[in-house]
Amino acid sequence: MKRCVRCILPETFPEIHFDSEGVCHYCQEAEGQILFSAGEHIQEKLENIIQVSKALEGSSYDALVAYSGGKDSTYLIKLLQERYQLSILAVTFDNGFMSETSFQNMRTVLNTLNVDHLIVKPGQGSLNQMFAESCVPHIYPDHLTKFGSGICISCIRMVSTMALRVAIEKHIPMVMLGNSPGQLIQSESELIYQDNKIPFGLRKNLFKPLVEQIGNDSLYDLLMLTPAEYKTKPFPYVINIFPIIGYDENVIYQEIRALGWRKPTDVDPNSTNCKLNSLGIKKHCETYHFHPYDFEMSMLVRQGIISREEALQRVQDPDRKSDELAAEVEEALADLLQKSVQR
Repeated sequence: MKRCVRCILPETFPEIHFDSEGVCHYCQEAEGQILFSAGEHIQEKLENIIQVSKALEGSSYDALVAYSGGKDSTYLIKLLQERYQLSILAVTFDNGFMSETSFQNMRTVLNTLNVDHLIVKPGQGSLNQMFAESCVPHIYPDHLTKFGSGICISCIRMVSTMALRVAIEKHIPMVMLGNSPGQLIQSESELIYQDNKIPFGLRKNLFKPLVEQIGNDSLYDLLMLTPAEYKTKPFPYVINIFPIIGYDENVIYQEIRALGWRKPTDVDPNSTNCKLNSLGIKKHCETYHFHPYDFEMSMLVRQGIISREEALQRVQDPDRKSDELAAEVEEALADLLQKSVQR
């Protein structure tokens, strides 16, 4: 497969084109430009929101961290605690396919940092239906699946909804997400925002094909807040902090290993916490003919966070770990996946 000679984007990536030297148009457009860097006004906005949040009364916590047990969210908790002295509630969405090492890491790290922890576990039957139907080709608009698999889009949306719901219930003013700079298009609106700005009907339309495919309207509650919840005042801020303050994978691994964190061996090269990710990769590659992490890895290469060789290792997966884990998850979802194909 032809790939950009600077980043790793393949010729199968939607609407991509290359120059005569094999450089993709994303890299061409980035030439001579400073890659996205949060301006001073965004940094000032972050500082102001943090200071106001710490001064608020009525909550035991300054911030909620959506905690997967992976490397980024683990480092995020340590960073927020040390740099900003925040009182944190770590909240984990258990999708039923997380590495047991991830839970061990959570226990070890949170005990060391003395951080409260809440695990939210929806019924596995509902989750499995959601994941199986998320494998259906084009269940989400193509402009979203350029950046991730259908399974990950559904799961991340459930994580966000769960985090916001807990924050609203406990009057926590900030929800902190540990997205890497490669996971965001990196417009300023992605860095600090309030999720209730999107019209309710427009958001519901995004999930309508998935929910109608399953035939259970109650599943909307896993994917989005209720109209009443969206009207909460003040509504929590969602903050993707790494593109604002900087991101260095080497530093992250060094810091979290000192807390006792260990990298799971039963996950694919693009995850540090979840087995389900592998099935998302398999189904996405079968449908769209490019890897769901191609865009993220290319962004990290373009920003100098990882090398092109490392990015290729992650998406090409020479040890075929993704295939092995996808088969394991596929077996667990076999009946539901078969029904989704028959539809």
